[in-house]
Amino acid sequence: MTAFRSKTTDNLNQYATRPESTKNAEAMPMDTEVYESPYADPDELRTSTVDRKQLILEDGELGSGNFGTVMKGIYKMRKTEKQVAVKILKNDDNNAAVRDEMLREAGVMQQLDNPYIVRMIGICEAENLMLVMELADLGPLNKFLQKNRQIAVRNITELVHQVSMGMKYLEEHNFVHRDLAARNVLLVTQHYAKISDFGLSKALTEEENYYKAKGHGKWPVKWYAPECMNFFKFSCKSDVWSFGVLMWEAYSLGQKPYKGMKGNEVIQMIESGERMAAPANCPPEMYELMKKCWTYKADERPGFNVVEPRLRDYYYDISQ
Repeated sequence: MTAFRSKTTDNLNQYATRPESTKNAEAMPMDTEVYESPYADPDELRTSTVDRKQLILEDGELGSGNFGTVMKGIYKMRKTEKQVAVKILKNDDNNAAVRDEMLREAGVMQQLDNPYIVRMIGICEAENLMLVMELADLGPLNKFLQKNRQIAVRNITELVHQVSMGMKYLEEHNFVHRDLAARNVLLVTQHYAKISDFGLSKALTEEENYYKAKGHGKWPVKWYAPECMNFFKFSCKSDVWSFGVLMWEAYSLGQKPYKGMKGNEVIQMIESGERMAAPANCPPEMYELMKKCWTYKADERPGFNVVEPRLRDYYYDISQ
């Protein structure tokens, strides 16, 4: 566990060492202490279980899926109380596999500690199995953009860059997300994004830098790299391909990628060397970066260690 925690502040520290030319730029959110976790009560959060007595569920669903529902809640800590999101497993007889999947997701999330990844607070075993997570109140990035079409390119770039920092952290720790898409990026504020939904994630061993699936699942084909579809191979480089699609979603203000196309048509298009056209009003530099993310061969595709600094530089350029 400690290996994950050692780099927590890396993403924040790198801002202190940015070029002299940008030092006088308006302070970015990443430059400040604002990113310290609101759940970081050192006495409280050393445990990975949450006592049901500390949890109050509120009315109204935040979302739902085949696992059950996500509700808003209040987590009563010793010194304070915080709003949380609570993923609640349905109580039915067929949910052994779903329960395992939820516990696997919890296991992954508890190993991650980064400002741009939704924080797992703990598991609560009560009337249902519940995963208690930090709340990102503004919901998924794609839906937010669909409703807020006046958003500035600079603001979109800021959010996309934060996602790239979270993904760079996963890459450094040998984690493959496998479901990176705008619907799985949640907004805490209009200027603060976090990656969520680790149900498909895999930790890679040091010997293997990819994960091989046993066969097709219910996969988000439009976000998947060619090697995922052709050889069932997933790596940090296939996450980079998905990130390119997420960038396209962001700059298109939450449109669906490959609109009106079926999965097999998308695969044929990619195999023929064609790529999605740039969204309207997308900065050419950002479209160029998307196309780099969509490099056909995984070993020729840049990693997040290359993608993140490019986004950072562009963000600082347009923020002057």
